Amino acid sequence: MALITAVTAMLMMLAIGGSAVLNTMTETTIAASHRDSIQALYAAEAAIDLAISRLRTTADWSTVVPAQGGATLVQGTMADLLQVATSDPRMSVMASVFRDPNGNPDVLIVQAVASGPAGVRRLQVIIRRAPATESATTRSIETLSWRER
Repeated sequence: MALITAVTAMLMMLAIGGSAVLNTMTETTIAASHRDSIQALYAAEAAIDLAISRLRTTADWSTVVPAQGGATLVQGTMADLLQVATSDPRMSVMASVFRDPNGNPDVLIVQAVASGPAGVRRLQVIIRRAPATESATTRSIETLSWRER
């Protein structure tokens, strides 16, 4: 009788231990997937920031964006664009700019795509630059809308 009780108790502890291991493995996988997804979101945001910084010093936006379609301002891996070895080399980004569909020359649509181990994240930002002043060499840019696509 004692042997049956001991074997039953051992099987119950084995089941509880197996359940704990399985739960830990699942939580680790979920956390890694979430981390990679957030990293892709931040990479897309970084691509938009890089594109905006390039647009900030451009006097005439019509020279950057063709009349039809868009223009790619940022493309490559995050490690190459940021010139740091700590960035994930599997993360690649592309940021493109498009003219305002309403024809405003001071409004652009910036779209960024980041792809990495967790998949693809897409962002779209509509920006507008401030009116030109005589004393400023660069014009400030404000974000009108930001959304994940």
